[in-house]
Amino acid sequence: MTGGSGAAPIGRPVGGLEAELARRAVAEGRIATSLVELEQHPGHALLSTSRLTGRTSREWTQASADLAGLWQDFDTYRRVVAAARDALARGADDPELHRLLREPSIEVGRSVVERKLTGTVERVDSITLADLADRMDAAFDRVHALFVAAHDLHEKFLAAIGPLAERLRAARQLAADLEDTRVAELTSKVEELTSRCTTDPLSLADAPPDAALAELGARVDALTADLARTAAARDAWNDRLARVGAALAELEAARAAAEQVRLRAQELVVTAPLDAPPDRADALRGVLTALIDGRLPSRSGWPARAQALAGLEADVDAAAAEVRRAQALADGLLERRTELRGRFEAYRAKAGRLGVSERPDLLAVDADVRRLLWTRPADLAAATRALVAYQRLMATGDGSTGRTA
Repeated sequence: MTGGSGAAPIGRPVGGLEAELARRAVAEGRIATSLVELEQHPGHALLSTSRLTGRTSREWTQASADLAGLWQDFDTYRRVVAAARDALARGADDPELHRLLREPSIEVGRSVVERKLTGTVERVDSITLADLADRMDAAFDRVHALFVAAHDLHEKFLAAIGPLAERLRAARQLAADLEDTRVAELTSKVEELTSRCTTDPLSLADAPPDAALAELGARVDALTADLARTAAARDAWNDRLARVGAALAELEAARAAAEQVRLRAQELVVTAPLDAPPDRADALRGVLTALIDGRLPSRSGWPARAQALAGLEADVDAAAAEVRRAQALADGLLERRTELRGRFEAYRAKAGRLGVSERPDLLAVDADVRRLLWTRPADLAAATRALVAYQRLMATGDGSTGRTA
């Protein structure tokens, strides 16, 4: 574009070069603003100030090189535009203006292609100002996309872990008040997950922490509920101790009553020896006294105290259940004796209405039943069989069945 009669042809596109230079000058300001905003992006602060690992570390290594290259390219861009202004000041038809704006005048690399005795032969790679602008656009897009992705994933994680961290903070305060150390492990787990997701936020795209957050959330909620129960035990400590004392008094009274029923059942009913329920009241009262005096539990802190008290309450309930079962067994034998007597009287009344009560076979069975149920001890099994025989004889209307003992 600089040969022989080049003055006339160059004159036509000169206005285009002036306009292009104006566009490049305006673009220079926009590029500067964009680069400053890029460095102020929260994603840049996250990546440039954190100890990065994994995929994020690898991608930030490339992006940081792209960012440094952007500033270098921008400095080159500014110098070329400034040189073009100087060329325009010398004249609109200055060949240097065309070279700077349109030709590959920007050196971007050198490589040795041959080594000779007289020296090395190098290849110089050059691009145009437009190519440089395109290269900056591509690098900007890559860096900006990384900043946006890292920031968005990190913010999403913080939004998800925020409520969990708040619940853990409340649990930690309550645990400190109760001298409970279990919250330390959960705190460490949450901090470990937070560190991993902060140092490698891009990994969240491939492996979302939803399952880990859900599992930690469930554990924090379970611990919080347990701490709440422990706090409730602490707040109602004296009342619960008093209730256990009252329950022990009821246990002793219930066992005494059950013993009376057991002895009466063994006296009135033929049965295998009925075992008395174990007398656990003294041992349980010893545990209660030790809790009141502070000699139990061996471990300090309210969790251990609450656990010991809950264990005592469960043991008292279990002992009371043993007494109830023993009394129910004895009561059942006595009630069965009464039931069989009532059923026999009903059968005899029916036999009288039918006019068969004086039959010899029925009278014989009648005597058997009275002997079995109205003597001590009553043989309930034999009496049951005799009653069945009495009912059958009454139903047949004759004496063919015979006596049943």
